[in-house]
Amino acid sequence: MTLPFCFKTAGQLSTFLCAGLFLTSCSSSDNPIALISSDNSTTTTVAIENLDLPYREFLHIAIEDISQFWNEQYDEAYGDVYSDLAGGIHAALPKSIETMPSGCEYNGEYSFVEDNAFYCPDGDFIVYDDAQLFPEFADEFGPLVTAVILAHEWGHAIQSPLRNNVLNALRGTTLELQADCFAGAWVGHVQSDTINGLSFSEADITGALLGMMQIGDSPGDSSYDSNAHGSGFDRVSAFQDGFVGGLAPCIDYENNQPQPLQFGFSAEELSRPNPGDFPFDQEMFTSLGEDLTLFWTAMIAKDVSWTPPILIVNSQGDPSTMCSDSQTDNVIDGVYFCPSDSTVIVNEEIAFEYYSNIPGDFAVGYLAALGFAEAAQRAIQSELSGSARLLLSSCYAGLWAGDIIPLNPDPVVVPTEEEPRISLSPGDLDEAVRAALTLSDTQSAPIDLGSPFERVDAFRQGVMRGNDGCAALIDSLNN
Repeated sequence: MTLPFCFKTAGQLSTFLCAGLFLTSCSSSDNPIALISSDNSTTTTVAIENLDLPYREFLHIAIEDISQFWNEQYDEAYGDVYSDLAGGIHAALPKSIETMPSGCEYNGEYSFVEDNAFYCPDGDFIVYDDAQLFPEFADEFGPLVTAVILAHEWGHAIQSPLRNNVLNALRGTTLELQADCFAGAWVGHVQSDTINGLSFSEADITGALLGMMQIGDSPGDSSYDSNAHGSGFDRVSAFQDGFVGGLAPCIDYENNQPQPLQFGFSAEELSRPNPGDFPFDQEMFTSLGEDLTLFWTAMIAKDVSWTPPILIVNSQGDPSTMCSDSQTDNVIDGVYFCPSDSTVIVNEEIAFEYYSNIPGDFAVGYLAALGFAEAAQRAIQSELSGSARLLLSSCYAGLWAGDIIPLNPDPVVVPTEEEPRISLSPGDLDEAVRAALTLSDTQSAPIDLGSPFERVDAFRQGVMRGNDGCAALIDSLNN
């Protein structure tokens, strides 16, 4: 935050599209997964050798299901017959026993695909790093993330001249976000129809989303860069569009290209030792509290009884001792609200864990925003409870975050010298998404947190659609 005032792409977009942390370098495989299709039928052969990694068997099933998904959906989506990847899918390892495909400047060298995956339209094939990227991501985030990476690359195959032919018609970030949306549509399809008798758990999907956050563009990167794929927030948002809405919103990207919420660092931010974050100190909490108070005081209708909340940092243990009547509402673990005093209390130790582990100051901003959202819900006499109440609070947190994005031309409260406002720094939205995904409850009286996916979806609705997004959420939660 600041006070006022492949999966990267390399080379020519028409040459190849990739997904990964960095595309520095693709090769043959000792243990190949090769998808081979000899015609345009729905018959797909998948050959797998040496299932020595725990995600391999799952990936085998996932490849078959992604192929089946597009065989079933492509005609309805695009009015044409789908053709499977003629060149197959290939696992790259440093030492090879298989002849790998070539094309798009790829000559079979492992260094070409190290830490990455890519689709090549010249040979209509996908290659992925099975020595580092997939094993490491599967170990850290769960096996689903490996299938999501392949589903993303498959999305580029859909965009290729061999199928929908939009590779040279859309912005680079639009192509990447549409591929993320296609991946989300496949995962959502699995959830509603199962994948060969299997389905994904909440933990599976949360892990996949965290994996996508890991491979978003770096804070401060431009969406117009030739290598841009979108921030973590942008990529997860596109994935959720597809998961919730199927292929329709993904196809709509071709007519209404999404605007990535990416912006650069200000001169003031670049002058700091850590450009994107406040130090973890009282000034950070004071700035958050003052801005949230300004925002919600402007948002709450004049005929509604409203006492602007005060943000207090608690390092003393029991938060109820900080309320005049000793009565607190537990918003989430570490965030409390005193109705009698209109006070939002944030536990310093828990806040510091989020600040350090996410890491970033807007992880703490998200926590504080949930506390102020509870105050707002009380003011409007919201009758929501449990996870539904927290989802609305997450949307309200996004509503505030959207108001302080530097790209916002019409904030609820225009900053002045007397009333300055904070603004988001590059990476802050990603920090809030990670916080929403990883909320935990260690209290003796458990709180219904709902699903991480739903919390993130609610947050992004507030960021991207503002009041309309939260109003639509209220309607859905009340029905």
